Amino acid sequence: MVQCKKCKLFVSLTKEDIVKCKGVCESVYHKKCVQNNKQFMQTAICEDCHKTKGSPLQSCSRDPTLILNPNETSAEKVLAEVNKKLEVLYNVEKKIEDLTTNVEFYAEMYQTLITFKDESEKKIKSLQQKNVYLEKYNKALEERVQELEMRDKEKNIEIHGVEMLTNEDTKNVAQNLAKKLNLNSDDIEDAQRVGQEKTDETRPKIILVTLRSKSARKKWMLAKKDNIITNNKLYGNGNEKRIYINEDIPKYKRQLLWIVRSKLKPKGFQYIWVQNGNILVKKNNEEKKIFNIRSEDDLNKFQDCQ
Repeated sequence: MVQCKKCKLFVSLTKEDIVKCKGVCESVYHKKCVQNNKQFMQTAICEDCHKTKGSPLQSCSRDPTLILNPNETSAEKVLAEVNKKLEVLYNVEKKIEDLTTNVEFYAEMYQTLITFKDESEKKIKSLQQKNVYLEKYNKALEERVQELEMRDKEKNIEIHGVEMLTNEDTKNVAQNLAKKLNLNSDDIEDAQRVGQEKTDETRPKIILVTLRSKSARKKWMLAKKDNIITNNKLYGNGNEKRIYINEDIPKYKRQLLWIVRSKLKPKGFQYIWVQNGNILVKKNNEEKKIFNIRSEDDLNKFQDCQ
């Protein structure tokens, strides 16, 4: 709080009914106290500042030291100078107080952010560890499911290319094929057409055959190597289209087999086949090494092959 230089009453600097001298003294007045003073209203400089231009008091606003000559200065001027210095001190104190409040606020916010950061890092680390565990657990489950799928199909074979007859007995067809291959037809437990209907008659539905044992399937897979079977040999109908016998493998293995063929055939790999559920590849007759492809990652070793 400071005093009006005219009426000596205290005024608030935040009110709008005050004016401030733009001269050296920078004193404060009520508007009503100076509204009849034309010179002040025009220049916003009080009479004292007009009179003291060039005097040592001009530098008092910058110099915190109060220099007064008792023989030349009136009590009103002394009071004005004191008010001016007090106003400066008040403003400085107010700014320091505001600055302290701001510093305390930002320090508290900074500490809050640090705490939040530490807690977030702990949560992230915990989630990362949990994610690693879940990935390993999921991979183990996937391998277990694949193992069960393979075990479920280990007695099955697929017969491709068999012409589909009207009102056929699929099991009887499979048994006749077994006899052509000199195999025991009693090893066949069941046989049925599977898959979607093809619009192309040259690609009949697959015959899925369930055998009594793994050893029976092994005999079928060995017999197919030594015998070329056609529809004509099976039915005597003049159709020389070949019949193929393959192992029944799960969907994921079938997809992997397709990927292996699409990537390695262009690189000159002549032999890609399935044996006991394993996808095997061999470059050519000269190459002795046989590779077992368990996943797409195993194909990375063939990146440099031409």
